[in-house]
Amino acid sequence: MLNGIRQIFGKEMSRILRDKKMVFSVFLLPVIIMVVLLTIINSLAGQMQSDIEEHTPIVWMQNEPDSFEAFLESAGMEYDVRTVASDSDRTKAEDQILNGEADLLIEFPADFDELVTGFQEGDQVPQVKTYYNPSENYSSQAYQEISVGMLESYRQTLLAGRVGNPDAITVFTVNSDNDEMVIQDDEKASGQALGMMLPYFITILLFAGAMGIGTDMIAGEKERGTMASLLVAPVKRSAIVLGKVFALMVVSGISSIIYVAGMVVCTPFMMDSMTGMDEALNLSLKADQIVMLGLLLVALSFLYSAVVALISVFAKTTKEASSYIMPVYMVVLVAGLLTMFRMGDGSPWDYYIPFYNSAIALQAILSHDLTISQYLVTLVETLALGGILTVLIARAFNNEKVMAL
Repeated sequence: MLNGIRQIFGKEMSRILRDKKMVFSVFLLPVIIMVVLLTIINSLAGQMQSDIEEHTPIVWMQNEPDSFEAFLESAGMEYDVRTVASDSDRTKAEDQILNGEADLLIEFPADFDELVTGFQEGDQVPQVKTYYNPSENYSSQAYQEISVGMLESYRQTLLAGRVGNPDAITVFTVNSDNDEMVIQDDEKASGQALGMMLPYFITILLFAGAMGIGTDMIAGEKERGTMASLLVAPVKRSAIVLGKVFALMVVSGISSIIYVAGMVVCTPFMMDSMTGMDEALNLSLKADQIVMLGLLLVALSFLYSAVVALISVFAKTTKEASSYIMPVYMVVLVAGLLTMFRMGDGSPWDYYIPFYNSAIALQAILSHDLTISQYLVTLVETLALGGILTVLIARAFNNEKVMAL
């Protein structure tokens, strides 16, 4: 039996590794595509951010006071300022902001400087109103820079002119000089950031790798007519099944490791560009976590290989097998996608749900949150389910009606 498994395993591995086109398409092409896509995303995100920062905000001013004009000049701020002098100008300003042609409208009360300088206790506090379009990047940036930042500095300047020392009326400040206000485990934070995407990519890439080769191993041999000669060879059919499943598991496992390595290298650069993080992501796994991750990837490779092989047994051609497998692929895809929107620890019963449990276990390993009991439940269930499916494959191989399809 073991000799038969080795023969089938060696035959399949030799066939795959000797085919340069298959090696390139299975191991290298997905990584190249992934790196190119992430590089493009990174470049476009950087260009977009630079474009926003270099853009000169177009600001409409209504009743602009002389003090604010002088404040902008002293601050050295350059804006494309346009004056609202009539109702038609106001309508034009709002239309331009709506259409993305202008960024911000600032409405001061009439006689603003006089209201500020002549303010008495009991008078109504002047209100400055700003209008922007949050769906436009330029407008949002102008709002943050001017409405939130510049107007606050202007307010403090006017306050200093009124009371002399603004600190005299400041009851307290919040984190004005607290550079150590963030208390977190940097490794855990990095793991959580990577855990948002890596489990999703790991699960779908593992399954995709098994699907691409597994359909050819069984349905492809049926289609080429080589399966019939293999079945009459002096090798037990159970050995044929195990040899093919193990070969498929090894290939999909190797491909997933290559994919994950590419993701780990590229993801920090992409997230740094897209989120503006000041510090690079630093993923550090202890020896026991690496072992847990490795064993789980092996179990997942075994399960996905068994799923693909079982479905392929009932197909006549690789095209038919691929169409049968697609619904299962969608289930795996959704299970991985759900981890990106999972908040908190979830329910303990989540680790009993096939496919989904492995995705959240991968996420918990990266974020250092997985308990031994949760890991064992996931690992044992994944291996058991893969074993059950392998037994079903062996029975299907022994069924002449199935193999004659």
